[in-house]
Amino acid sequence: MKKTAYSTLAATVLLTSFAFGASTVLADEDGASMKSVGTISYVTDDSSVNPIDPMDPDPEKPITPTDPDDHENPTAGPLSIDYVSNLRFGEQKTTGTDMTYYAQLDEIIDSEGENIKRPNFVQVTDKRGSNAGWHLTVTQDGQFKSGANELAGAVLTLDNATLSTPNGGIEPTASQAIALTPGSASDVLDAKEDQGTGTWLNRFGADEEEGQSSVTLSVPGKTKKVQGEYKTSLTWTLTDTPA
Repeated sequence: MKKTAYSTLAATVLLTSFAFGASTVLADEDGASMKSVGTISYVTDDSSVNPIDPMDPDPEKPITPTDPDDHENPTAGPLSIDYVSNLRFGEQKTTGTDMTYYAQLDEIIDSEGENIKRPNFVQVTDKRGSNAGWHLTVTQDGQFKSGANELAGAVLTLDNATLSTPNGGIEPTASQAIALTPGSASDVLDAKEDQGTGTWLNRFGADEEEGQSSVTLSVPGKTKKVQGEYKTSLTWTLTDTPA
């Protein structure tokens, strides 16, 4: 009602002005328009990405690995492997019994300088901008060896894959119970189109407790076990096309 009353009053004043022959100045009906533009340019980001806590991923809180065998980022750039844990099974006694050994947790230093333990993990980042997807595999380059001796029949297994990301988005597919065959590539993560953008962490074990039993090395009792340190290497390969 208030709006209607105001409109009626305005009409009355206008009619009165015309009745007394007063001069009325009308606003110019003509106007003008002009266009402006907005721009943004993208360039390739070739920088490396710091590893972050797999259980509390935050790019503003990078971690520092404590493993003495430091390994540099092998694929710094728009599609990168940022970090992979080394797998340590410790010192064991020789035995003629079938045995399963468990990898130690990865010890890291958090952003506040505190030593903490986390499930072993791999971290990858896709900042290409194409959302084209990617594929991560791991190859055990050979059997565990100490000089000329090897742990014949030993099987390394990665299990209980658990994903986390600081970015959101659609998660890739993580393989479970990955039993490695020396010399053969095994699937770890697969990101289809629009999946796996940003940084993703794949930890083996949802938490520290599960992580203690998620990476195993099974050695047959009949396998010769000459005293010494046995070692193998794992090659992690990230390709720019999904499987």
